[in-house]
Amino acid sequence: MIRSDKRRGRTLAVLALGCAVAWGTGCKKEEAAAPVALDAGVAAVAVRDAGSQDAGTVARVKKPLRFSDVTLTKNRYRLDVTYTLTNPGTAQGRGDACLSLHDDQGLVIHQVKLGGITVKGGTSDTFEDRVDVSEAYWKQAQAVLLYTADAYDCSSGVPKMTSERFQLLPSGQPAPAGTPAPQAPGAATAADFAVSNVRVSQEGSSDNYSVSYVVKNLSTRRVSGKGCLRAYVAAGDRFLEEGLVGDFSLRPGGSETVTDTVIFEDDKHWDEVKVLRLFTSPYGCADGADAENAGITFDKPAGIHAPVEGVDADGEVELDPDNNDAVVDVPDEAQDPVDDHGGDEPYSDSPEDTGH
Repeated sequence: MIRSDKRRGRTLAVLALGCAVAWGTGCKKEEAAAPVALDAGVAAVAVRDAGSQDAGTVARVKKPLRFSDVTLTKNRYRLDVTYTLTNPGTAQGRGDACLSLHDDQGLVIHQVKLGGITVKGGTSDTFEDRVDVSEAYWKQAQAVLLYTADAYDCSSGVPKMTSERFQLLPSGQPAPAGTPAPQAPGAATAADFAVSNVRVSQEGSSDNYSVSYVVKNLSTRRVSGKGCLRAYVAAGDRFLEEGLVGDFSLRPGGSETVTDTVIFEDDKHWDEVKVLRLFTSPYGCADGADAENAGITFDKPAGIHAPVEGVDADGEVELDPDNNDAVVDVPDEAQDPVDDHGGDEPYSDSPEDTGH
């Protein structure tokens, strides 16, 4: 995550009554300071009477933060977001900056935390953040929402945002009039998904493994989730390997074929694995599989095995250009016919040379 150190704006001065730093012993009470004129355009801040118990404290006014100067840059699965936050109140604004993707009905596809924010009252602050956003989510997005929330509360969405709403298109252009208002996110459960048609494959003898499956939304709301593939030496054992396989966001009753790469920590385990299980849930492998979310369990296809070192996906031997000891089998070049008569001149059977 990249955070900008730029700071913009101007902080309101706060006058405090107190004791001067002593050049002698003791402390002399000063007379009350004369009122100071505020700059034009700066809102007045309430200050208590000097004789009261809380003399000198400033009344803190909390107002929603405002987004401006927002830019979006998408690069494969990464999204760079630059934005300015302005605090029109006098109380410090703190919490998290958040981003959510919405479909053409305003339903939430995906939410993500951009980063923690702190903006002093009466100032502006510019931030730069980088987050991961799956292509499966981004390609369905019709609008992007930026908002702030209390710390660790981005998932609550619109109902608990602490900023003004800022909507734009995935292209970075302002959202046009008539763009559906963003809806509150719906909580998904593992029971919302059904999985079928699981296929696991390997390219030749290489370390390229992939999985495809069909997932369906059984609920009456839009839900998002992830797939998880676990590998076992035997059914009932603790899993030997696991990997996230695919992100998806589905309309009510919708289905999608998901294809993704399978990545294990140690590919040699493919020779030990006998059983595979694929399940789906809101957070994939982080949710775990249990009796209520068993997913689909199946035997590992017989043709899948650990990769063979030095062999590519087509079964050809890979040459290492950095290894000087590598043996390269180069076909012999065509040679001129050899003179069996022992002469120094090349052998020829033409009539001119033989005299026949």
